[in-house]
Amino acid sequence: MRKFQLFGILLSLMLVACNSKQDTIYIITTNDMHSSIEAFPELATLVKQYEKQGTVLVADSGDRVSGNAYVDDAEEAGVPIIKLMNAVGYDVATLGNHEFDKGHETLNTMVERSEFEWVAANVGCKQPSPLFKPYTTFDINGIKIGFVGVVTTESEGFPLGRRAVYEEFTFKNDYDTALSTCQEIAPTHDFVVLLSHMGYDMDRKLAESCDNGCNWIAGGHSHDLKNETIGATQITQNNKNLRYVTIAKLNIEKSKIASVEYERVDMSTIDEDSTVRELVEQIKLSDPTLNEVIAVANDDATHDGVANLTVEALANYKYPNGFVPEVTFYHFGGVRTSEIKKGDIRRVDILNNDPFLSTIYLGEMTPAQMCMFIINKYNSGTPERPDKESHYPYFRSDIPYTIITRKTREGTDSAMTIEWDLEPQRKYRVAMCSYIAESYISKEIVESQLHDSNISVREAMLSYMKGLTDGYTPDNTLHQTEKERFYRPL
Repeated sequence: MRKFQLFGILLSLMLVACNSKQDTIYIITTNDMHSSIEAFPELATLVKQYEKQGTVLVADSGDRVSGNAYVDDAEEAGVPIIKLMNAVGYDVATLGNHEFDKGHETLNTMVERSEFEWVAANVGCKQPSPLFKPYTTFDINGIKIGFVGVVTTESEGFPLGRRAVYEEFTFKNDYDTALSTCQEIAPTHDFVVLLSHMGYDMDRKLAESCDNGCNWIAGGHSHDLKNETIGATQITQNNKNLRYVTIAKLNIEKSKIASVEYERVDMSTIDEDSTVRELVEQIKLSDPTLNEVIAVANDDATHDGVANLTVEALANYKYPNGFVPEVTFYHFGGVRTSEIKKGDIRRVDILNNDPFLSTIYLGEMTPAQMCMFIINKYNSGTPERPDKESHYPYFRSDIPYTIITRKTREGTDSAMTIEWDLEPQRKYRVAMCSYIAESYISKEIVESQLHDSNISVREAMLSYMKGLTDGYTPDNTLHQTEKERFYRPL
C-alpha cells in the first residue's frame, strides 16, 4: 500500500513538473555579412547546436552581398550567398543598401532563390516583383513573434549608393515607417523584432521613444558592436563579416514569454560544419578565372597601403584621348580589401577591393572646389545622424595634403582649410571614383566640369597590377594628415 502511495506522489510531482515545463525559443541574428562565405561553416554549426536545445529562428539585418567576388561576380550575382543562407536555415531577412547594388533584376533573382522571407516595410517596387512584406509572423506553440524590416533612407530619401540602382523602387522614411509598423503589430504579437538597416544612431533614437512597439532592434549598417538595453528595448549589432552573432533566448512558461536573455557569440570560437565547408569550396571553384594570379606582392600592404594602391591605379590608367590626371581621389570607406599579404595576388583579391562596380569620373576642378568636398566631409554629420566616417582624412589622394583644424565650443575638431602644393588660381585635371563625384560634389560642378568615363575602378586596378613587371611594392604611408592650428575655442 505504501508503495502505491509513494508511486502516486511521484506521479503527481512529475505532472506538476511537466505542466510548469519551460520551453525555449532561440532567435539568431546576423548583419552586414558582405558575402563572407568563409564564415558560413561556423554559422551552420552554431545553428545546429541551438536546434538541439529548442526552437530556432535565424534572421539577418541586411547587406548580405558586396564584399566578395565569389558571390558578387558569380554567373547569378548574389545567389551563392543565398544558397549558403538556405543551407544554414535562415527564416527571415531585411534589405540593406547593398542588396540594390546590381539593380532590380539581380535583387529579384536573389529573392526568388531564397527559401526564407524578405521583409522591408519602407520599400516598394514599381515592377510586379519583388514584393516585400512590411513584416512577417512566426507562431511557435501559440507564441507570436513578429519581424519588421526597414532599410536606411539617409541619402536624401534613398539608401546610400548609386542613385541609378534605385530607379525601380520607392522608399518611405526609415524611422517613421519602423516606428509606425512596430506600433501597429505590437498589440497582436508577443515579441516584436525590428530588423533594422538604419544604423546604430537611428536605432538608439527609436529605442528612446518610450512607446516604440519594439522589444528588440537587431541592427545593421553602421558595423557597430552593441548589446545594450534602452528603456524596454534591446539594441544589438554584430560588427560585420559574421565575426559575431547575437542570440535571444526566449524562456516560455505557461504559453507566455517569462524572460528574455541576449548573448553575443564570437564566431572564431565555433568549429566548422563539414557539409557547408564543401559548399563554400564549390562556390570558390565555380569560376577559375577568379583564382588567376595577376601579380606578386613584395611585402605586406596595410589598409592605407591598399588605399594608396587604388589611387595609383586611377592615376596611371591610360585614359582615352591622352587624358592624364594631375590629382586623383578615392574614398577610404570604399577600400574594401583591408590588407594584401606578401606573395601571389589573385584576380579575386583585386575585385574584392571594389565590389560596388564604381566607375571613374574625369574632368577639371580648382583647388577651392576640391577643398570644399574634403572639408564638408570632415565636418559632416548631425546630432541626429552622426557621421562616423568624418573627422579624419577620408579622401585619399596622390597629392599629399594637411587638413587644418581648430576646436569648436563643443570640443570637437572642425576643418578650416587644406594645405597642399596646388596653385589656387588654376584648374587641375582630376580623376576620382563615381561615389565621390555623385555623393560629395555638387551637381552643378559634376555636370559642367566632370564626366563619367564608364571605365571601372576594377579595370584600372587590374591593368595597373598586370603592368608591374617587378612586382607590387606597397606604400603604406598615410599621405593625408590633419593638424590643429588654433587652440583657442571659438
